[in-house]
Amino acid sequence: MNKISKKVYYTFITIFLVIVLIAVNLICAQYHYRWDLTKSHRFTLSSKTKEVISQLDESIKITAFIAEGSSISTDIKNLLKEYDFASDKIEVKFIDPEKEPAIAKKYNIQDYNTIIVEGTKHQQTISPYNLYSPSANQYSMNFNGEQAITRAILNLKQQNQAVIYFLSGHGELSSISDLDSFNSFLQGEGYTTRQLDLPVVGKIPEDADLLISAGPQKDLMPNEKALLEKYIQSGGKILIFLTPTDPKVSLGGWKELIAGLGVEIHDDIVTDPQRSFYSDPLSPVPMVERHEVTQALLDKKLSVVFPYARSLAPLEKIPENLQVKSLLVTSDQAFGETDLEQSQVSLDEKDVSGPLHLAYAVSKKPASKNESPVEPNTITAPDSEIGEPIAVIVGDVAFLGAKSIGLAGNLDFAAGSINWLLQVSDDALSIPSKNDEPPFVNLTGDTMNRIFYAAVIIPPGCILAIGFVIWLKRKNL
Repeated sequence: MNKISKKVYYTFITIFLVIVLIAVNLICAQYHYRWDLTKSHRFTLSSKTKEVISQLDESIKITAFIAEGSSISTDIKNLLKEYDFASDKIEVKFIDPEKEPAIAKKYNIQDYNTIIVEGTKHQQTISPYNLYSPSANQYSMNFNGEQAITRAILNLKQQNQAVIYFLSGHGELSSISDLDSFNSFLQGEGYTTRQLDLPVVGKIPEDADLLISAGPQKDLMPNEKALLEKYIQSGGKILIFLTPTDPKVSLGGWKELIAGLGVEIHDDIVTDPQRSFYSDPLSPVPMVERHEVTQALLDKKLSVVFPYARSLAPLEKIPENLQVKSLLVTSDQAFGETDLEQSQVSLDEKDVSGPLHLAYAVSKKPASKNESPVEPNTITAPDSEIGEPIAVIVGDVAFLGAKSIGLAGNLDFAAGSINWLLQVSDDALSIPSKNDEPPFVNLTGDTMNRIFYAAVIIPPGCILAIGFVIWLKRKNL
């Protein structure tokens, strides 16, 4: 082959390879595919998400505020890249709040790993608490990123989101400061949350789908109690989180309101030496009873931690049109300390004996059940026979605080209460959580002994034996 032929040949090969590379790049740009090698397909979008994305009629912008290098930011980036590739109508951006503080301030970003999902008219904030939840395995967490993002996209399509009002004016915890993590979680779930200073406003807004009272320390005025009773009678929903209060302060109005729902409040603080968090008897870990509210806890095999709780009980005579169902119950060894002024708790004849109930769900009795009363302390009927939700009464509020909200199933219990009261039909719940559990090997004592001898005893012994043999040979030379 002469020089000219070689030049033509190599030129042709070079042009051909360039054309092949360009063609491969064009094909790859058109047809995106990645191999998800995780056991739970952690970064593969579900069929439900793909269906939602295919029906988008507006552009969606997703902005993730993450810190580079963390495992959480890696999870978020890998997932959002799948959304970005799934549709031309989705634009994904990653922002480091420290490097671009002006953008973080624009969106009022308070925490790393916060995601903003924007449509043409509305936007929704997804907090870190929406992205992860405890799993039954203490060594891993459920990654709910796809659920949260797809739910946010679905919520952008809805014109009317449920509105939740946090009551204030009676010493309740603030949704802005004291319960900011819980409040951010609710907003990430698609709820609109607002504060309602009932003594000042003097009325309940017409758009209130749910009222939350988080640990009232002062009593209701008669007109406030009448407003709440009228709200409940007209179909309004209420969620009341209680807490032990100063025995000198009367909560007669609250007690009468809750008694109208078939529940009695005890003036005590719950102590459970048998089932408690890290052996702290004032932080009971109650048993979970079956109900729609607690279904997520049972499915995930999670418990709740209720620090500084007060106990509840059903009235001896519950209003005929109501059902009262127990949700959480302590062990038999628990008791309610009624002397709240002493420094140490101890069981005496004045205290309330266990088992104690810490939460109740109140609903209307179905028409078919009006003639046969339902036992209030146990779940005697399947969820399909539970009537329209009215209220959830909980004997604790500290479990929603910053130090406790991430423990076990605390957040799941609060979310379950709200979803049941509002009868939320969440399409995103059909998307399974992703959880890559670390592999475990169960070793018997005999197997561990074999590994010990094989790794610790035999190798050094062999080396010593070989050295001894070599020493003997050299000595005999």
